[in-house]
Amino acid sequence: MAGMIRRILVMALAGAALLLAADPTGTWTGDQPGRDGNTYNITFKLKADGGKLTGTMGGDQFEQPIQNGEIHGDDISFMVHLEFGDGIDLKYTGKVSADKIDFKVQRAGGDDQPQPFVAKKTQ
Repeated sequence: MAGMIRRILVMALAGAALLLAADPTGTWTGDQPGRDGNTYNITFKLKADGGKLTGTMGGDQFEQPIQNGEIHGDDISFMVHLEFGDGIDLKYTGKVSADKIDFKVQRAGGDDQPQPFVAKKTQ
């Protein structure tokens, strides 16, 4: 009997943790680090659907769809392909809270260090 109560309690806590996970759905803006210490104002329009994340990332002169978007609790990840020069693939990982996402971005397949930045919720 005690074992069954313990299992029910564990399942209830796991369900509550999923309900309390921050929702990345919305519009987020931040200043993403770039080359030579420059930053670029970036806007993310994200939509959560279960464990999948869809949306776009855009700047002053472009908007690209995100690819391979995933959600695991408060953690999100996705890729964006940019058509600058020979093209570049960026990998984003982030921790979502109610009013911000703590991001790290780096070139996919590159050996550069992830660059941290914060995007704040606007809508």
